[in-house]
Amino acid sequence: MSNLSPRHALPFLSPSQAQKHVTVNESLRLVDALLQCAVVSATVEVEPTGPQDGEAWILPAGRSGPAWDFIAPGRIAAWIDGRFTPIAPPAGFLAYVIDTGAFVLFDGTGWSAIPLSGANVPSFGINTTADTTNRLAVKADSELLSHDDVTPGSGDARKIINKLDAAHTASLVFQSGYSGRAEIGLMGDNQLAFKVSADGGAFTEVLRADTVTGHLALQRPSAERTLHLGGPTNPGIRLQEDGTAGYGELVNVSAGQTLLSHVSPPGEGALIDLAPIPADGTSSAAFRFFRGTNTSHGCYLTIHAGDGTATYNHQLSGKWDSYLNVTYGNLRIGSATPPVCKLDVAGPVRVGSYAVAALPAASAGAGQIIYVPDETGGAVLAFSDGTNWRRSTDRSVVT
Repeated sequence: MSNLSPRHALPFLSPSQAQKHVTVNESLRLVDALLQCAVVSATVEVEPTGPQDGEAWILPAGRSGPAWDFIAPGRIAAWIDGRFTPIAPPAGFLAYVIDTGAFVLFDGTGWSAIPLSGANVPSFGINTTADTTNRLAVKADSELLSHDDVTPGSGDARKIINKLDAAHTASLVFQSGYSGRAEIGLMGDNQLAFKVSADGGAFTEVLRADTVTGHLALQRPSAERTLHLGGPTNPGIRLQEDGTAGYGELVNVSAGQTLLSHVSPPGEGALIDLAPIPADGTSSAAFRFFRGTNTSHGCYLTIHAGDGTATYNHQLSGKWDSYLNVTYGNLRIGSATPPVCKLDVAGPVRVGSYAVAALPAASAGAGQIIYVPDETGGAVLAFSDGTNWRRSTDRSVVT
């Protein structure tokens, strides 16, 4: 039976041994050096002068000195009772290196650093294994980042993602089955962008915010206005109530020139009912503003255009217990019947009233009509011949 312990070679007491305290004290000194082991350095190569009792070093390959020359590299050299005592660490031995603030592990062959330094941890995994790409890895149902109420902090809570320069990426990626589906951040420039993907390979940019102007681009590389819409096909905005077939759209239909507003089917009682404005003029279009259970009562405003076959082509009409109806440039007021001339009024017509002393300039245009309440002989309608105002009764000049 060996007189030394199997792992650390601590000397055992022999039966009927004299001077037992010497052996016990030697074992205690070794235990003192090994328990919660801390070494001065694992890289110092020159044997120090004047070491303190209990100090220890892990000897590197290039070690030198009167005592260290006789101690194998990788061993621990502990200063005990005025001399360096060599200690052979077993596999799994852990030591704290004071000059680097790191822990090192002996695997049976050599020493290697392990991530147990509070100041500098190369990787960290929670409920999973971290790697050189994902140096912080967490597997959990949720993670909490809270403001500092211990130190205490400022009360703020901010997550900061810093990239090298504009050409690199600082972003958040959302995955499904470890395949990307959305990404938000600064990707290849310094403008905030939002991208989505159906396969994790090809990403489509949905939104981009300009850092200088604050303009927002939807499916466009840049925004020239506060909100700038784009897209490969059918770009625009659609408003639709859930559970109904009706919808409203605002889209670009003619190389950036024509806006299409549309609702289908027209909603009875809708306050705004926009039908399509065709680019080729082959189908009817309308802008309606009406209220009620149907268009037969209530109030409404309609702008109607078409191909020449409808009853009210090119019509502007409004109903508030009366009508304003414009058809092919003719205007009818006070009736739903289409106008028969440029101005068709279903009721009395009132023109402006001017005293003789305050007549407007007749030279503004022949054909003007006004009402003169204080003309000689009584109030009368007057018209302009381009030079003078003349009474409509006898064509005499108003005096």
